[in-house]
Amino acid sequence: MNTYKVDILAFGAHPDDVECAASGVILKHIALGKTVAIVDMTAGEMGTFGTPETRTLEAKKASEILKIKYREQLGLADGAIENNEESRLLVIQAIRKYQPEIVLANAINDRHPDHANAAKLVADASFLSGLKKKETLFNGEIQESWRPKSIYNYIQDYFIDPDFVIDISSEMDKKIEAIKAFNSQFVEPKNNQPSSIIGLLDQIKSTNSIYGRPINATYAEGFTVNRYLGVNNFFQLK
Repeated sequence: MNTYKVDILAFGAHPDDVECAASGVILKHIALGKTVAIVDMTAGEMGTFGTPETRTLEAKKASEILKIKYREQLGLADGAIENNEESRLLVIQAIRKYQPEIVLANAINDRHPDHANAAKLVADASFLSGLKKKETLFNGEIQESWRPKSIYNYIQDYFIDPDFVIDISSEMDKKIEAIKAFNSQFVEPKNNQPSSIIGLLDQIKSTNSIYGRPINATYAEGFTVNRYLGVNNFFQLK
């Protein structure tokens, strides 16, 4: 039996990607009894603020706030994520390890090039993970093939029209708390340092407010899909 199995596996190119863009939805589903793992592809070593060590500690704190079941880093190079065979195998190993029903991944188009590259990498690896002849090992044993049912790309810096949104009004305060766990990233600049990303908190709230308005919610997180959604009847739609 796979003791690592989760319902949702969220990939982020950098520590704090998942918190900034999808932690409201994660909080909502954990409250519903679902289990979640986060895989950070890099340690965020190219970031202007903080160090890989501090960001790893901050990610641990954020995970405790969100009540994430598992979290790990793949060790890819920050600022140089590539959709190559080596990277795909690492992502496939993670998918097969956690056997998620749903995968969350970075935005398909965004300001940071790692985000779009990571989105395509996860999409390709999710398909290949379902091929029995694509062999990977974990703890010296051949992993079972596994393909998640759905991949949803969360929206980040660039404003993208979402394919669907999820109400996170009740989760917003806790989401902000989790984001602020990345203390090194949300500080006021000192000693003539370049501007920090402190204003990102306001941007996140504004974007989530805009996504919430059409569904009469105070805040919502938006997602895009790589295949259309299906429902059983009109009344499942909000």
